[in-house]
Amino acid sequence: MKDEVERAVEIEEIQTSRNLLEQLAYPSRNIDYATRILNEFKNLGISMIYVTSNKEPLLKILGKGYRGIVLKVVYRDGIAVAKVMRIDSGIESLSREANMLELANKIGIGPRLYSKSNHVIVLEYIEGQEFEEWIDKISLEDIDILKKVLREVFLQAYKLDSINLDHGELNDLREHVIVKSDLTPVIIDFGKASLNRKPKNVTSVFSYITHGPQSRKIMSMLEIEEPPINTVKEYKVKRSEESFKKLLKSLNLG
Repeated sequence: MKDEVERAVEIEEIQTSRNLLEQLAYPSRNIDYATRILNEFKNLGISMIYVTSNKEPLLKILGKGYRGIVLKVVYRDGIAVAKVMRIDSGIESLSREANMLELANKIGIGPRLYSKSNHVIVLEYIEGQEFEEWIDKISLEDIDILKKVLREVFLQAYKLDSINLDHGELNDLREHVIVKSDLTPVIIDFGKASLNRKPKNVTSVFSYITHGPQSRKIMSMLEIEEPPINTVKEYKVKRSEESFKKLLKSLNLG
């Protein structure tokens, strides 16, 4: 099987190709909505969109969610991603998600937000592996590497807790953390993030590594027989730096 071939296509070419244009309106292919999205792309400064071209050209979709699809694009002469609101998302705009990401960016978390409109968010392109793929591939001997990445994920979760911003989906790291080649983890997808509920970022990460699909491998590598429930309960109540450090230590990450 041949590798997927991708190329960047000028916005003007998208405009003249009904097949490609309609794909901007996922999943309905509504031409009016697709045209609106294309106009927002132009206004935001997106000049090209990546497509795959094995048989008929398809937009290069990096991810799909309930609220949007993520496309690979060219923005101001550099590679970026554009999150496009699904026509059936049930929300009015992506403004709230953009605002949540903007807050996270202020404390150095998440892909950088470059630009936004009602239905499109332009973001930094993060190259790496989804957490599930990364954890699946590392060797059981790579204990120090695992500890480095998990420690940083917990630290980012703690920073989000500290500004009362709850990501909302960190109990499943599989598609919400990308691990870069330099072992820097990046928390992505702030679609369900909120300031209106008690933040549970640290406890959600704890839940994933102790009860998630890769928990057996992770806990074995961390040399933990049972989840340290008492320390996570203490953190949940106090949410202090001291209780956070105590939690990390109980996970052999201190």
